[in-house]
Amino acid sequence: MIRIAAAGDVHFGEDSAGTLQPHLRDVADSADLLVLAGDLTRCGSADEAAVLAKELSGLPLPVFAVLGNHDYHDDQNEDIT
Repeated sequence: MIRIAAAGDVHFGEDSAGTLQPHLRDVADSADLLVLAGDLTRCGSADEAAVLAKELSGLPLPVFAVLGNHDYHDDQNEDIT
């Protein structure tokens, strides 16, 4: 059995640092992987995605993410990926 934690529409911005990490502190106790289902960023900026990537770094479980429509708004989707 694989336990999956999932969230969508996190809409991270450059001012979002520190907002998600406290909620993920114990996620590995109840999940084997984390899925982020689209709209990772507010406006599709690679800088916004970098804030989210830093927030997720160091988690003790794999993270799988897919882009949502917001992640294409600034035509930086390749950099976000």
